[in-house]
Order: sequence, then C-alpha cells, then structure tokens
Amino acid sequence: MLSVKRLTGVLGAALFLLLVPAMPVMAQESPSEAPTVEAQTRPGQGTVRTVQFSPDGTRLAVGGGGNIWLYDAHTREVVSLLTGHAREVLGMAFSPDAQTLASGSGDNTVRLWNMETDTLRHTLEGHTDQVYGVAFSPDAQTLASGSGDNTVRLWDVETGTLRHTLEDHTDQVYGVAFSPDGRTLASGSGDNTVRLWDVAAGTLRHTLEGHTDQVDDAAFSPDERTPTVAGNFDVSTIRLWDAAAGTLHPTLEDHGWNAFSMVFSSDRRILVSGNLGGSVRLWTAVAEVSRDTAEDDADGQAPISSDSANTGILRHTLEDHADSVFEVAFSPDGRILASGDADDTVHLWDVATGTLLYTLKGHGREVHSLVFSPDGQTLASGGADGSLHLWDMVTGNLLHTLEGHDRDIHSLVFSPDGRILASGGADGTVRLWDAAAGTLDHTLEGHDGDVHSVAFSPD
Repeated sequence: MLSVKRLTGVLGAALFLLLVPAMPVMAQESPSEAPTVEAQTRPGQGTVRTVQFSPDGTRLAVGGGGNIWLYDAHTREVVSLLTGHAREVLGMAFSPDAQTLASGSGDNTVRLWNMETDTLRHTLEGHTDQVYGVAFSPDAQTLASGSGDNTVRLWDVETGTLRHTLEDHTDQVYGVAFSPDGRTLASGSGDNTVRLWDVAAGTLRHTLEGHTDQVDDAAFSPDERTPTVAGNFDVSTIRLWDAAAGTLHPTLEDHGWNAFSMVFSSDRRILVSGNLGGSVRLWTAVAEVSRDTAEDDADGQAPISSDSANTGILRHTLEDHADSVFEVAFSPDGRILASGDADDTVHLWDVATGTLLYTLKGHGREVHSLVFSPDGQTLASGGADGSLHLWDMVTGNLLHTLEGHDRDIHSLVFSPDGRILASGGADGTVRLWDAAAGTLDHTLEGHDGDVHSVAFSPD
C-alpha cells in the first residue's frame, strides 16, 4: 500500500500506542477488576509519523523525530535505537526477507539498515526534497522512494546505487507500491494521478488520470492486473484500473454522502460500502464488471442493491433497513452479509439469494461496528450504548452481552484464533474480551481520544 501523507503526527502517535504500549505498567488487580495496561510514551521520541511491523512479526519499528526505535513485538521492550537522520522520519518499509529496513526522511535521504546488526548499510542521496514513501520489490533487490521533488527513484539494495530516476510527475510523490511480480511500480502524487512504471527499464508505462485531488493510496489486486486506487480526497469515487492496459474500469461512484464504511469479501471480488445516507452498495471488484448501486427508494427506506457481475442487471434489492446504515461485514465464507443501522437493528442477509435470514436487536441505539469470528460461528456487534453483543450465527440467539465501555464502540476485531475480541471505543479505551466466556480480560488505557481502529498482528 502507498503511504497516506495526510495523517497527523497525533494520529501516528495514537496508532503507535494502540499497536504496542511502549512501557506497560500493570495496575494492582482486585478481585472485581480486570488488569489495566497503561501505555506511556518514551521521553524524547517526538512525533510518531510511521510505524512498521517486520514481516515475521517479531519487531516493530517506530519513527519518532529523526530516530527509529526498534521494539521486540512480544516483550514490548526497546531493543535498538537507529540514529542518523537529520530530520523526522516520514516513511519506512521492511524488506520481504526482514533483513533490511528502509527509512525516508525530511532530510531528503533514504537510509538502509541491517536488521541483523542494527547498523547503517547505506545512505541513499539524490532527492532534493523530503522523502515520503519507500517500498521494496518482492525479491528485496530494488527499493523505490517517492519524494517532494516530484520524482521516484529506484535503488539497488545490495550496493546502494541509483538505478533509475523517474521524472514524469508534476507534483510531490506521496507513496509507491510494487506489483506482486515486481515488474511494475505504481506511484501516487499531488498531481492527482497514478503512474505505472516499468521497473527494469525505468520508463513510464501509463498515466492514470481522473482523480480530482491528490492520490495517497493504491494497491495491486492478487491477479497482478488491477491496482485499486483509494484514499484520495475526491471522496465520492473509488477507481479501478487495468494495470496492463492502463485503462479505467467503471468508476465506483459514492451515494452523495461520504462512505462511512468499506470492506472487501474474503476472496476480494466484492467490495461493500455503507454510508450516512442510509444506503449500502455491493461492488464487484473485478475488471469486466458494471458498477453496482444502492439508492433510497421513494418511501424513504434504505435499500441494499447490487448489479449482476456479468450483465449489469439488478440482482437483489434488500429493503428492510429504515435508517442510516453505519456498518457492513461479510462472513468469512462470503455467504452472509451483516449490516447495522441507526435503528438498533442488525440484518443478516443471504448474499446468493438476497433473502433476510435474521433481524437482531438489543443495543437500544445505533449499531456502529460489526465483525464475524474467523470460523463464522459468531457475530459481534458494538453499539452507541457502549455494549457489545455476541450472536450465535446458527440460531440467531444472543450468546453474551459484554459491558464495560461507557460510550460508542467504534471498532471490533477478533484475534486470528478467534479466542479474543478487541473493541475500541469513544471512551478512549481498548478492551480485550474472552469471546467464549464473555468476560473482560484487559482494559488498555492511554489514548486521549476516541479509538477508531484496532488490529491484531498476524500471530
């Protein structure tokens, strides 16, 4: 993924605290209270602009000021401090083999660090403005860097020498991403374009135009042909491009209101977006498809609609929602879609037939978050009332009501093994729950504001 450059330092610091508490302090545990973990910042760390896990999940790199702190991801202890940048670190990337860390800085340089010895391998000089984004090729032989000098540079990782300077952008380059085969590089820029480059030749293949503001984010699909470009500030569109031909597939137009949530199905063929206008859209995220739509009907209900992936004929209209749809989630097998609204309702839909399977109620207020367990047997829902509900997906019955948050629950995620449910709320806490027992294990405190996103590392 390309780096999003409009994040503030405060958000970067909050993300760091959420992922790895720098120096946890265990509170005294009483019989009636779960242990509380307080996250603290390390003095002198400065503004945190970028964080990266190593591919093997054992290390976390944190860019603070002009330094990089390396943490043991399991013990949360600092294992090394990398110094040398004269200004703040703006972007980092680990090589796929985890042997090298690249860092781009406001001092206009890129540095390559040996992760076996935690020492500097090379300082790459050539950019004339700050370096926002760095990315390794899949074979770890080439590094790409994007800069405020409007260029992308390709470097030989082993020798630290410059291979190519790519100069067609007319504004700052915010991020770079390699295709899965490493032959193509995508770069997103303040000139509102994505450019696709031939990595071996160092030549421009295609300029992808159509966005009306800077492009901050891009990703290649698994079939290596379609980079999905998102994260730019013309928020009403998502654009899908054929990377081989450089052609635009149907633009996914928003509902007239900002999208409040988006999620891909497990096979990445379907993208679902829900918004404040009370509608949900199902998009088929493959090359030869028409755009799916969902619009309010005349009687004011909020339907869910989708076009046929092959013919463009309307497949289903799901019409039971009576108010704004805040959240949507697919089951792991992609057969069930859950949608939650402002009317204290969760609907479970059969994706193949478009029929309503269950209607779940119980929060008393808006449903702001939904997530399925990895085995698909349980659905967790979080409400504006601060409660969590765990539902049995076989019977539709309520299994547990988890109480502890005193305000809205914005985000939910199950651990990869399904045993732990994490919730982030407007009360500034992250809570870890035993999903089977329905009990609170830990309360993680340290955020000064709402927690909008939570994520587990792969292990």
